[in-house]
Amino acid sequence: MDAQRNPSGTEERADARRPHDVDRLAELVQRAQQGDTSVIPALRDALEAAPSVWREYGDLAAQAQEAWLQLLSGTDYMLAESVRLKLSALRQELGAEGASPLEKLLVERIVACWLQTHYADALYAQAKGPQSTAPVRQELMKRQESSQRRYLAAIKQLALVRKLLKPALSPLQLALSTVGEERATPKRPTTAASPRLASVN
Repeated sequence: MDAQRNPSGTEERADARRPHDVDRLAELVQRAQQGDTSVIPALRDALEAAPSVWREYGDLAAQAQEAWLQLLSGTDYMLAESVRLKLSALRQELGAEGASPLEKLLVERIVACWLQTHYADALYAQAKGPQSTAPVRQELMKRQESSQRRYLAAIKQLALVRKLLKPALSPLQLALSTVGEERATPKRPTTAASPRLASVN
């Protein structure tokens, strides 16, 4: 297919996923999901031509978060969508956009741990009735503590990585910061020594 040009003259690649390509990919996916190993080479070629497909399908972090969402919301789609928006806002607050690949991985880990931690909190808070025995509450508390440790560990790792990725100050910047600190620090006024009185005999 010939390349298309936008008004500025820059060439743009045409969408490689034409209708027959989509149908072919769907056929390969169906056969692969049924255990047909003979389609693997063709399936790999098709996926490499459509990276958005394998990126979404192979995003295990997103699949894990979706599983937790389904677990906590059930058929309450209002709750599910509200939590999805909360997770999206949390990613923005943590600065996922423009972050390094390592930071993005840790942000997703924090988001997942946030979900697990608060789900464990909700389970413990909702444990009522005759089924809420002491062993059950103890097990729920263990889940709380475990998820909380993972959550705090992920936060700590993100803070550490960002500290390590922060560029070091050059000698000139260090010198300028030292001069600025000296100017900002007020000098104490010098006090004259009090005169010593002669002893009276």
